[in-house]
Amino acid sequence: MQPAERASSPLAAPLAAPLAAPRPAPGAALELLVHGVGGATATGMLDDPHTVRVTGDGIAAVHRRFVDLDAERRPCAPDGRPVPEAYVWSNLTSGGGSRALWLLLLPFMVVNLAHWMRPPSHGRDRTAGGYGVLVRLVALSLTVLLVAAVCQVALDLVAWQCAGTRACAARYSWLRFLSPDLDPGGWWSGPGRRLALAALVPAAVTGLLWYLSHRTWSVYESAEPPPPGPPLTDPPNDGTSPPEGTRSHDGTPHATAPASAGGPAFAPRAASAARVPGPAHGASRSTDRTDHRPDHGTDPTDHPTDPTDRSGHPADPSARAAHHPDHPTDHAHPAPGAPDGGTTPLARPGFWYGRRLVARLRAAHTAAAFLTVAAAVATPVGRFDLRSGGPPWLGAAGLLLLVVIVAGAVVAVAVICRRGRSERHLDRHPDGPLVRFLPSAALAVLALAAGYALWPRPGWRSGGRLPGDTAFGALMLLQGVLVLALAVTARLLYRAGPAPRTALRGFGGPAVAVLACALGGVMTGGVAQRVADWLDGSGTPGGAGPLPGPPVLLTWQASVIPPLLLVTALVLVRLSVATLRRARAEAPRVPADYPDEHPADPGDPYAPPAGDTARARRIALTRAGAALTDRAPVAVGALAVTTLLFGAFALAGAWGTGEVPGDAAQGTPDLVAGAADTAQAAGSWLIGAGFLLLVAWGRRAYRDPRARRTIGILWDVGTFWPRAAHPFAPPCYAERAVPDLTWRVDTWTRSTRGRLVISGHSQGSVLAAAAAWQLAPDVRARVALLTYGSPLERLYGRWFPSCFGPAALDALHREVDCWRNLYRDTDPIGGPVRLTGSCGPAVDRPALRDPLAFGRTPEHPLPAPVLGHSDYQADPAFEEERARLLRRLWPGALPLPRPAERPYEAREAPEPPAGAG
Repeated sequence: MQPAERASSPLAAPLAAPLAAPRPAPGAALELLVHGVGGATATGMLDDPHTVRVTGDGIAAVHRRFVDLDAERRPCAPDGRPVPEAYVWSNLTSGGGSRALWLLLLPFMVVNLAHWMRPPSHGRDRTAGGYGVLVRLVALSLTVLLVAAVCQVALDLVAWQCAGTRACAARYSWLRFLSPDLDPGGWWSGPGRRLALAALVPAAVTGLLWYLSHRTWSVYESAEPPPPGPPLTDPPNDGTSPPEGTRSHDGTPHATAPASAGGPAFAPRAASAARVPGPAHGASRSTDRTDHRPDHGTDPTDHPTDPTDRSGHPADPSARAAHHPDHPTDHAHPAPGAPDGGTTPLARPGFWYGRRLVARLRAAHTAAAFLTVAAAVATPVGRFDLRSGGPPWLGAAGLLLLVVIVAGAVVAVAVICRRGRSERHLDRHPDGPLVRFLPSAALAVLALAAGYALWPRPGWRSGGRLPGDTAFGALMLLQGVLVLALAVTARLLYRAGPAPRTALRGFGGPAVAVLACALGGVMTGGVAQRVADWLDGSGTPGGAGPLPGPPVLLTWQASVIPPLLLVTALVLVRLSVATLRRARAEAPRVPADYPDEHPADPGDPYAPPAGDTARARRIALTRAGAALTDRAPVAVGALAVTTLLFGAFALAGAWGTGEVPGDAAQGTPDLVAGAADTAQAAGSWLIGAGFLLLVAWGRRAYRDPRARRTIGILWDVGTFWPRAAHPFAPPCYAERAVPDLTWRVDTWTRSTRGRLVISGHSQGSVLAAAAAWQLAPDVRARVALLTYGSPLERLYGRWFPSCFGPAALDALHREVDCWRNLYRDTDPIGGPVRLTGSCGPAVDRPALRDPLAFGRTPEHPLPAPVLGHSDYQADPAFEEERARLLRRLWPGALPLPRPAERPYEAREAPEPPAGAG
């Protein structure tokens, strides 16, 4: 019987049922394991083939060993170990090969990241709100770009060009009924009717995007955090209550503990470092009242969190009045140096509840997509009616239809700009009828445009490109203006409170927005170019054929891809050379990290071989390769600037010449003309092959676990964040995972009055931190964090400073009872948390040795492997730190390891390399 089957079997049901309300035993302790990227199984995490799903479903669930089902009703284990429990969430981000289709929405995911890369507002709420509006407008432009590209293929290349050309239509039998030459007098042979029929394709794509967004919205964005429970109180003093020096349940420290209770890293904090209040759980989760006031373009994300007491209500009468939803002002003053009101936005009760925002964005983007299709149909038809001298009412109808389309577009943009995220409360209130019926109204406009195009127009024949293809140039120019405005806004925010390790000095969001637009251009242009080459049968990609082909701008965009790849290769070469130099300098110092392996007796058989430089070089190269993560901002910044410049060059070339690069270079020196022809041909191949490679790469990633681990961190970082900018982005798995963890920790703690360690590896440490921020303060006081291989500061802190910046991580350290972090220099993902001041040593253990032994030792008679990002639990330091955390939470849960049992001394954390952005 499989574990999932046992969980639903009659045998497992009565055993699992008591977990909801166990009869607590003295000293109950739980270790909740949360895995990282690449997926995991309950069997592997718990190291036991007999596991049972105690709560959850086939997508995400909590598992235990079969023998631990009733662990809370038994006394603590003789060895004092906590009960292990595994939260398995891998199916939230992986699945069958069909999941590779999400990669087609990669530009939407990337632009959504740009929203969360905003620097902290530091009181500049209007500027921060403007940043959010600009990102949402860039996201809207990407939706229009995608639908316009589908219109380009279906309406222009197929219905207008190929079906209107005898040679092309004769090549494909399924187009004969659309051709006026092959089916004279046919009902569908008129250009307008062909366009109306072809409009079904982009309309269907829009409907599919709406369906996918709605289906995932009902699963992910609709998950609510747990309601507030009764205040926790410690159990009677039965010999297991916390000793002096640890915290009470309300977070205040007891009397000073002796030094032996946990070592210097676990000394009690001073009263001045007491925990800051958490989010207003009680006020926001016990009522459905919401603040319905419009924010007039500002992001509620950026409004400070109100100061609250531990009951969830404001601490003083004036703050309580400001906290009321009907009060005209509800802004609190942020604590000095803290982002956005004294804590991270992740601590706000509505952060992981984006139901209303995504519904509103989905309505606006769907309407904009339908209106884009309507414009693609109505523009050429209306132009013909105005120029042909036909019935005046047809021309007037066409003008009126275009006015309605423009008005609908203005409404969609207004919906995008008017409201941002509402994180300070659970916004369950539905939007008004204007927003709810906006997609239906846009679909009705599309139906009117199709009906208008179906009207018979004898004598009209299609020729050249579809009128209106200049829209691609206008859209690209608009994207460039928005990105530049976003860069200015980001710079203003960064200058208000600069942080030295922030990626690209606050320009991370604009740089990523540029890459999102570039990805959108490559994917849409690749599809159009490959379809055009397939239809016209040209032997030379991008060469001349019977069809005019895609818009000139798309050909120019494809032509700049080869030089862009050349610049990217030069950046990678520079990084590779720097890595080799770092490894060469590091290699001689590697043996010095293992002084205990150089015995006084030279005849010791376990002594490392003299001159074993090969192993030292391999270890040094692994460390240097792992340090490349700190240099990623350099590569991203260079790529973004180059992309922006080449994009401007392509736009100027297309608008300035009106010809493809090969034709525009006629009459120039042979070197220039040859380079233009080569770039055009190579770019056509590359842009089409790149799209196919992306799909194949994604499918392999979801079939091959090794490939999945290679790109897993990028995908899991991208889909960790809520859909704040684009509703068609892949769903945010954290909107399911974080409430899952919060519910489990809250219910278990309140049921058992026990202590709990959340043990998070890699991306699991980010989920653990996010869940800890969502806990009520009295529950959070009973929770400890053990993170290892964690990207909390190395990736999230640098790239997402408003949520994981230094002040946010410092606040997390104050708000949980205790926190320890493990990392290795050979780990390319995890790193130190780097808390400011004296907090750093209290959280970060010095870098662990990797490998555990340089040569052969009595403990490691065979060469120890370099573990990098994996197998942290195999390191003796893991057991030691977990024991210390449990000792601090609940004395008697685990004995502290004796100093003699420490196998080695870990090294201090290195400084980040120079030029790390």
